[in-house]
This record gives sequence, C-alpha cells and structure tokens, in this order.
Amino acid sequence: MNSQTSRVRRLPIAIRGVRTNRSTAGEHEFVSRTGAKFSLPKLSAEDVASIGQQDRFLLADVPLQEILAFLNRAGKNWRSEEYTRRRLYVSQLRDILGYSEDAANAEADRIAILLNSHSRMYDMIEAELGSRFVVDDWVPREEAHVKAFPRGLVVHILPGNVPLSSALSIVRGLITKNLCVAKVGSTDPLTAMALAQSFVDLDADHPITRSMNVVYWERDSPEGVQVTGSADAVCAWGGDDAIRFARRTARDDAPVTCYGPKHSMALVDTTPDPVQAARGLAHDVAVYDQQACFSVRRVFVTGPLEPFLTELRAAMEKHAELLPPGEITLDKAAHIQLARRLDSFLDRDVHGCDSLAWTIVTCPPPTGIDDHPLGRVLYVHPVESFREAYRFAEPTVQTVAASPWSVLLDHRDELARRGVSRFVELSLVHLFRIGGTHDGVNSLQGLVRFVATEASGRVFGKGMVMTLDETTMLDAGTLKDLVL
Repeated sequence: MNSQTSRVRRLPIAIRGVRTNRSTAGEHEFVSRTGAKFSLPKLSAEDVASIGQQDRFLLADVPLQEILAFLNRAGKNWRSEEYTRRRLYVSQLRDILGYSEDAANAEADRIAILLNSHSRMYDMIEAELGSRFVVDDWVPREEAHVKAFPRGLVVHILPGNVPLSSALSIVRGLITKNLCVAKVGSTDPLTAMALAQSFVDLDADHPITRSMNVVYWERDSPEGVQVTGSADAVCAWGGDDAIRFARRTARDDAPVTCYGPKHSMALVDTTPDPVQAARGLAHDVAVYDQQACFSVRRVFVTGPLEPFLTELRAAMEKHAELLPPGEITLDKAAHIQLARRLDSFLDRDVHGCDSLAWTIVTCPPPTGIDDHPLGRVLYVHPVESFREAYRFAEPTVQTVAASPWSVLLDHRDELARRGVSRFVELSLVHLFRIGGTHDGVNSLQGLVRFVATEASGRVFGKGMVMTLDETTMLDAGTLKDLVL
C-alpha cells in the first residue's frame, strides 16, 4: 500500500497550453489503485468556451518538417534521465500508479523513441495517406491534385492502461495539424500532461504548445458532452463505456475512430526453438502486466510441451527481474490467488512464484472464454493443431503473435476472416510497424479531410479521346465515343 495515502496531490490540466491547478468549478478527487490520493481540476464553462473559441487551423500552415523537428527536440529532452519533466513523470508513475522503477523508466524511454521517430512519421504519413507531402501541398493523383487538410479540433478520449498510447494518439493528431483535446482518465492522469508540459519547456508560444488542451471530465458530464459534440473528429480508446460515449456524443459528420476493448493470444510450435519462443512469450505477457489490448493472455502450443514449460518458467522469472511488475495491491493479490485456487480445483497444472509476479496455468482449451485476472497470468493450451484456436478468434481479438513466424502464413487468412486484425512475430506485440493497421483501420485517415482540385476540361484523361464537353457530345449524339 502506498505510504503517502494521506497527502492529496494536486495534478494540473492545460487549456490552450497553459497549465492550471485550480478551477472555478472545483476539483475531482480520486484514490488510485495503490491508495494514492490525487485531484484534478473540474472542466469549467469558461474552459469549454475557451477551447471552443480556439483557431481550429492554428497548425494548418505550419510545415510538417517544423512540427516533426519540434517533436524531435522534445524527444531529445525525454531521452535524458536527468530531464526534470521526465524525472517527475517517472516518479508519479511509480508513486501514484504503482509502476516499478524499471517499468516507469521504460515507458519514458518509449515516449522518447516515439517523439524522436521523425523519419518514421514521414513513412507513416506516406503509408496511410498516400504521400508524405500531402499534408503540406497539393499532390498530383491521376486526374486531380489532392491535399489532406486537418479536421480541426480532435478530442482524444485516452486510455489508462498503456501510457504510450496516449502519447501516440496525441502525436497522430499533431502531425495531421489538428488541435488537441486530450481527455485523460483517472487511471492515467499523467502522460498527456507530461507531454504537453514538455512542449512548454521548449517554447510556450509555439503553435504546437498552444494547440494542447489536457482535461478531465466525469462520464456524461455536460462539459464533456459539449466538448465532444463540438469536435471535428474523435479518437476513443478504452472500454465499452468510453467508446459508447464517443459515438453517442460526437457530431454526425465527425469521424469517430475507436480502439478497444480488445485482447490477444499466441500460437507457438515448440519444435524449432523452444528457448527463443519462451523468451518472446514471456516478454509479451510481461509488457504492461497484460493490461494492454496486445498483451498475450493465452497461448496455444504444438510440439514437445515439458521442455518448453521449463524454459517458459525461467523466462517469466527473468522478465520479473528485467521488467518488474507494478505494485501488487491487496485486491490484485486476492484476484490472482483466487484464480490460482480455482484453476487448481479444476485440476489444471498451476505454477507461479510466491510473490505473484507471474503464473502459468496449463490446461486444455476451455469451452468458453474465462474471466482473466491479468497480472501476468498465462494460460497454456496444448493442442494437436492450431485449428483448435480458431473458435477463440473473433472481433475482440486484436493481435495473434506466433513462433515461428511461418505459423502465421498457414493460419492468418482463416483467423482474419473470424475478426483478428493484426499478426506479429512473438516478442513484438508492442511494436506497431509502419504500414500496419491499428484495430483494422489506418488511423491518420480519420484525422484529415482529403480535398481534390480536379483537372480542367482541356485534360482528356487516360483512356479518353476527346475534349470533355458533354453538352456538345449530347448535341451531336457522340457521348458514347468519350471512351473508345
């Protein structure tokens, strides 16, 4: 239990890039899962009005290279473990959210990597929007010139389980030149604000800094409904409630891109390399303590089992050292212990360490999808064929990881037809590759409007053999000769 539960930490919000710890509307008070107390300013009517009055095209004329350079400079700060903003963030992840020191530093490193990935952001735009120039210029495309304009004001309803996802959602909005309203959750009130304040550290007057709004509202609050209802696009992360709120309150003409709720699984043939497979699987279980949509919760295994399980137990123990789990609260400990006892009662083979840092349960595939306790609890299902995993593949499965990678080639078509949206090699579940999709969509496309300037009538166009004057053709009865 957190030793500082008596002290209430006042966390800030930001309106137009300006930090505030107080609100005329008062404060929301919370107790984190570790027992830490904190508060966030309530979103006031004045805040809502200020957000609504912003110039929605503040970033529209800022060259993409300048946006990427600014993010890169912020990333260089984040790379330094001596950077004050990073040190505060790591401390708060640990003290308020219960992260281990190593896991908190790893998350700060991931944010630094994201911000420094300027060349990969060019590639992301190229892959998802068709050209890396299209957000700055009119780009020729067959018989038209096309430009991607920002939507305007984008509301990001952020997740609480994967801090990096909050940073990623915001970065996607910025590189498409949109204003940002980052609605944080009580399970991660830290990441979006830390990112916004790192922009202030570089230049408080920069358009990117001034485009940032970081706020909190309670479910169905009038202020939240008003902000989301005024947005030009919405990105909603998290559970069913967050996604239903976004879809219900967004304008009819505003695209709503949803991420989650999802879960993931793995397929492992132990024959080629059981050591490497065990190492990769342990990583994909350990990252984010199975809180992420891409975290592996169950694995279907063909090939020799016992040698693989021996290696897997050692790998899980190693990852408990490399990436220690977050604070195991009394509630979480009770949940894991109850799951262990239930699995033992059902005559399943249960192995785990005394600290509850990891658990491996070996059993045949269940008849349905059981409630999962999370917290690095892995269900191992020995099967004769990976086809036995098909019935577990449905639209709530985001990622299927496999070892060896060739397993995917044999099974991806059928798994995709059943609803799976992503396939990766084991150990890579947390690395979304450029060109890949996120929950079945190209995320940047919901953040822009494609506008076309079509060619003049003097341009015949490919396959056409005469001037595009339909009135003359109708008069002469030659319309069908337009294309020969």
